[in-house]
Parts: sequence; C-alpha cells; structure tokens
Amino acid sequence: TMRQIGERIGLRDEAEAAARGVEQQLPQIKSKVSGQTRPRSLLVFGREAGTLRHIEASGGYGFLHDLLELAGGDDVLGDIHQAKVDMSTEMVLARQPEVLIELHYGNDVHLERLDQERAVWNGLPSLPAVKNHRVHLLVGNEFVVPGPRVVHAAEQLARTLHPGAW
Repeated sequence: TMRQIGERIGLRDEAEAAARGVEQQLPQIKSKVSGQTRPRSLLVFGREAGTLRHIEASGGYGFLHDLLELAGGDDVLGDIHQAKVDMSTEMVLARQPEVLIELHYGNDVHLERLDQERAVWNGLPSLPAVKNHRVHLLVGNEFVVPGPRVVHAAEQLARTLHPGAW
C-alpha cells in the first residue's frame, strides 16, 4: 500500500525506501526474540472502562495477531479465526494468559488512568498474568491501523513480552 500511494502522489522512491525499511525491520525484531520462550499472551484492545465487561481481544486473524506472534507471543486466542473476539471474564480465566497486554489509543491517556485500568485486572487474582505481574498497558495509535508505524508497534510488543532480549 505504501508503494501504491507513493506512486500515485509522485513519491515513488520515498515510498519504496519506507516500505523496504518496514520489510527489513520486522524480521530483525522477530529474530531478536527468536529462541525465547513464547509466553501465552492475550492482546486486549477494548473493554468497558473501570470494569472487566465487554472485553474485546485480538483473535487468530488480523494484523494485531500477526504482530503479537512476530513479537514472540503465543496468542491464547490463536485458534479463533477472527480479528476480534468478545470475551467474558470466564473465557479469560479459561485461556490462562501468562502475559496480558491491553492497548489504549489517543493522545489524552494519562498515567493515573492507566494505573487505575491496570488495577482492574487484579479482580482476577488466579490469572497467571496477574499473579506474575505481567499485565501491561500500552498506549499508541500505531496499534490502530497497520502502516509505517507497524515497526514501532511490533517493537513495543516484543519489548513487553521479552524485556530481557533488549
């Protein structure tokens, strides 16, 4: 897509360089975490604020699933071939993620709010991700649409899943 847009707006060379950069950097991230144990991971991109209701997570289809796998996670919803899975807390408990990553978007997300939202997950104390303090909230619009920022999104996920590899 980057190449096509570059061609249409008269920036073919610049678009080619940008696309080539993405194609080179993503395998480098994957290589950096290869050989690491792949934690069972849940990638949440929506839920009702302040509660564990209406949880929306990445299933085994789509660019978020692909990024999670590239970053060294084993998607606990990888067997469900949908981009979005509506989850209950019972389903979260049944899937037993070792790492839970929740995405937040926008420019008005404050640290205090993130701490409050992270604490909501403490309502599931038997969840391995909660027990082992592996609930992470990431903020960034790069998780919304696959594009040039996909490398930054993949690196953030990889650093979260495998902090020792960096």
